[in-house]
Amino acid sequence: MPARKAIEMGRGTILVSLPKEWVKKNGIRKGVDISVEELSPGKLVVRPYGDREEEQKQIVIEYDGEDLGQVTNDVTGAYLLGYDLIRVVGSKVITREDRRGIKEMMARLVGLETLDEDSKRLTFQFLLEPTAITPEKIVRRMSGLLDGMLKDTAEALSKGDSKLMGLVSERDDEVDRLYFLLVRATRAAIVRPEVAERYGLSPVDLLDYRVLATFLESAGDAVSELSRKLQGRTGRMLFAKEYSKCVMKLMEMNELATQGFLSRRAGRPRTVSKQMSGLAQEVTGELAAIAKVPNGDGANVAETLASLERVSRLLVDVSDLAVITQQVT
Repeated sequence: MPARKAIEMGRGTILVSLPKEWVKKNGIRKGVDISVEELSPGKLVVRPYGDREEEQKQIVIEYDGEDLGQVTNDVTGAYLLGYDLIRVVGSKVITREDRRGIKEMMARLVGLETLDEDSKRLTFQFLLEPTAITPEKIVRRMSGLLDGMLKDTAEALSKGDSKLMGLVSERDDEVDRLYFLLVRATRAAIVRPEVAERYGLSPVDLLDYRVLATFLESAGDAVSELSRKLQGRTGRMLFAKEYSKCVMKLMEMNELATQGFLSRRAGRPRTVSKQMSGLAQEVTGELAAIAKVPNGDGANVAETLASLERVSRLLVDVSDLAVITQQVT
């Protein structure tokens, strides 16, 4: 829209006319209240009072009693697409088993709570405000959970604690929940520019956070997979000390990579990238040394080494993303 001149009325009151096309499209009439909200220094949002903030996106998902997997996939998809009210409605009674399955899946979606239900219906509502779940907070939490998973893995290896190793994979469920939440948050910010303004993020930033979350979620999967392969063998496995040493280096890489991304505008990414490359080479060297020693458990060792290598590569990808972002901006 073309620039509009500010007109002074009275003592310091400034008026700016609204574009005719916008007024017509939004049904603005004389006497109608207009909401004016400051998003950031130099930027205001103008809209009909009460508009949009009170809107709730709703969707109805049909339950036919034949394919629970499709229903749970549809609920997850609706959550990621930003629906606030999700209704599962059946032409027949929703069985106890299917009701339990739907609620178990719903527990993986942060902020989604049961609003009401009866024999043929379940209604879920998203209760979190978009501005309360910034991408940066979510990423910090994901990285913190990944750090905890790595720390417990290293401790379980050093102590030969199979029970502790078994707890690691359970933590991955929380990483997945946060990943889904971040996908929802970034999409909401893309659809509603005022949300992105409150986050202080550009469309490119939002895309970067989305990619970063994918890397961290995949790293969580790899650590979870590693723990499952090691569980039951923790107290009698060879190279436990060497494995633990590699995992400790991965912890350092995780912290460096995440902080490098979050501080990318401060000029740190290139320095962090060099440190990450050095640590990744050390991990690769340790893994190669383990692989060369005959141990009679070749297949299992190869699989666990592959999981460790995968985590290392994903964390390097996080560091590289920070460098690319800095170059673009």
